Amino acid sequence: MVDTPQEIKEKRFGRVVPILLVFVGLLALGLIYRWARPVKPVERVEWQGLVALSPPLVFQFLGVDPKAPNIGNWKDWEKQLSNHPRIRKVRITRDPDGFLMINIQEKVAEFVIHVGSSLYEVDENLEILSRDRVLADHLIVISGQFTVGENKLEGRQIFDITKEMRQALSLYPTLKSRISELVSESDGNYTLYLKSPNSIKVYLGDKLELNIFRKLYASLAYMESEAVKAVSIDLRGEDAVYH
Repeated sequence: MVDTPQEIKEKRFGRVVPILLVFVGLLALGLIYRWARPVKPVERVEWQGLVALSPPLVFQFLGVDPKAPNIGNWKDWEKQLSNHPRIRKVRITRDPDGFLMINIQEKVAEFVIHVGSSLYEVDENLEILSRDRVLADHLIVISGQFTVGENKLEGRQIFDITKEMRQALSLYPTLKSRISELVSESDGNYTLYLKSPNSIKVYLGDKLELNIFRKLYASLAYMESEAVKAVSIDLRGEDAVYH
């Protein structure tokens, strides 16, 4: 072990102190410049995170004219937008150079639920994101006599249907681009409508389970490999029947 003479320690300390003072001084000058310089009025809005929403739609929700937005009351926007059914998180910051930065994290639409004459976009928790204004693309429609609450779809039936659909699509993801609609019929049976490889009506029976989707996946693979053309598929028995 080598002892460092006290004189050397003092010299080292003597060199460190001026460096720290210079660093602190530069930092202080930077902060003073940033906060003391005049802040420009907000002239432009910068958007981040928009997916299904668009700036005009957000402005409309805020009660602001999209063509000539009055952004003088922007300090209230963050609170207002936090109540938007399609927005999960929002953060608004003002840049001294006259920019208003609006960062939005949207909820993700999973299905469109068709009840009566209305269409509801819902997320994975069945919370309603929109009514009769579908913004997301390529969503599967689920139709039936479901219960619509104030902010979400309610009831065991729609919960079980979306749960089974979610699991089936995770195992057979190619079905997502092929299915256009699932209908829960009044007699308790389920009917599926395909848009690919062509318009096909599929009879599923009264149980919505993974085995049915496995049979559907296998049926479509067989039809494509054998160039089978059909307008309907009946999966209610042990074997698939094509018509």
